[in-house]
Amino acid sequence: MSEHTTINADPEDPASFVAPDLLLSFWRPFEADGDPDEEQGYYFTSVLLARPGYYDTPAEAEERLRVIP
Repeated sequence: MSEHTTINADPEDPASFVAPDLLLSFWRPFEADGDPDEEQGYYFTSVLLARPGYYDTPAEAEERLRVIP
């Protein structure tokens, strides 16, 4: 996916990644462990698909409402 859009690691949760331009978020139970053969951390267990404005602060949401006709 990183070939098509920006993907950011969540600074507060290193097991979570966000594609803000697509409003997608991917999460897995843990970032990594000491056993590279452990497959649990290889796959995401949750995906969030959100509508525009999902990540807005209250002030940004208020501004978005003013802009929409």
